[in-house]
Amino acid sequence: MAKMVSRAQGRRADASRAARRWGMRWRAAQAAVEYLLTTLILVTLFAGLYGFLQNQLRGLFILAGTKILKTYY
Repeated sequence: MAKMVSRAQGRRADASRAARRWGMRWRAAQAAVEYLLTTLILVTLFAGLYGFLQNQLRGLFILAGTKILKTYY
């Protein structure tokens, strides 16, 4: 026996389907934005650390070079 669906129930079902579809899009968009922000933050962090360590290493090489030169000359 087929179930009779009123017009209001049909509209509610259509609205519910649209809300689920929109919710899935919103979740996918939110995940994409989170991934992009995380990537941006990590790239910035690693670039900053690279610059900092490069600067520290340059200073250590200059310090070690001057000590070596003072020892032998």
